[in-house]
Amino acid sequence: MARLLLLGCGAFGRVHLAALARLERDALVHEPDAAMRALAPPGTRFVTRLEEGLAASDAVIIATPPATHVALAEAVLRAGRDLFLEKPATETAEQSAALHALAAGRIVQLGLFFRFHPKARALHRLAREGGFGRLHHLSARMSGLKRARGDSGALLNDAVHFADLIPWIAGEAPARVFATLSDPLGRGREDLAVMQLVFPSGATAMIEAGCVLPGEHADAVVPGAETRKLLAVAGSAALAEVDFMAETLRLRRGRHVPGAGGAWMPDFGPTEDLGAGSLDPVGVVAAELEAFLHAMETRIPQGPDLHEGGVLPLRILDAARRSAHEGRVVEID
Repeated sequence: MARLLLLGCGAFGRVHLAALARLERDALVHEPDAAMRALAPPGTRFVTRLEEGLAASDAVIIATPPATHVALAEAVLRAGRDLFLEKPATETAEQSAALHALAAGRIVQLGLFFRFHPKARALHRLAREGGFGRLHHLSARMSGLKRARGDSGALLNDAVHFADLIPWIAGEAPARVFATLSDPLGRGREDLAVMQLVFPSGATAMIEAGCVLPGEHADAVVPGAETRKLLAVAGSAALAEVDFMAETLRLRRGRHVPGAGGAWMPDFGPTEDLGAGSLDPVGVVAAELEAFLHAMETRIPQGPDLHEGGVLPLRILDAARRSAHEGRVVEID
């Protein structure tokens, strides 16, 4: 059985510990912050030095702040260990590309939560089967009233989820982006981000992310936070909307048809739910880690690697920063 090392037991690191417990697996933990160590579950086994943990492990889970990812991931990969790296992989696409080159021969999986959420997977499957027809538009909101993280802004904390999920569902990477980033708290980070994407097929998308907007549901990971996590997909043959906090999925098949007086009228069937199941955050992370452990055993990747889950979404975020800075639409390579 593979020996695991968890780096970081902050809020999401503790979700990883709970997910491992649900899988009846354990891990050594390296966490330099005494305050974070004090919040870990009873019985957590800590190692003092990273080198000690690497020597006693076959694979490493990194759940530390984004600015630490490059150095830690390099240490893990150079030690010849497999790697589960929480989002965002790095702060820029260039950094992810360098890690991807270093990772040859290792199993590396990115912790992109929604890739393993049953309702997101149901929409991805429906899109691949052609159930939406020609995709018109995708929109996502991951925003609310919550803490402004000290280590990142809205792009790396929230928007990165949908910079990955929307192209995954659409089946193509966006060609252009226009973004507005603002600093309403005056702290030097973008705490509100709105991004518009255009795909080669002509489909469009919008992503809203931020920590200064009204929320609707209590956040399951961060105490005291209120949030919205919504995804809508519109195509020529169906419309769907997921509320990830309420765990609802509404699908209506149909289309607009010509009517009297030049109007086009909606002709849609009743709401369907696609039979997609529900998972709490611990359950979703457990599904991610189960796939990672299976990939380690089979040496066949089961989730997004450093190119798909790192380079590609971060190219979008890099372009969004440039777009906001220059006030124009930016082409994405």
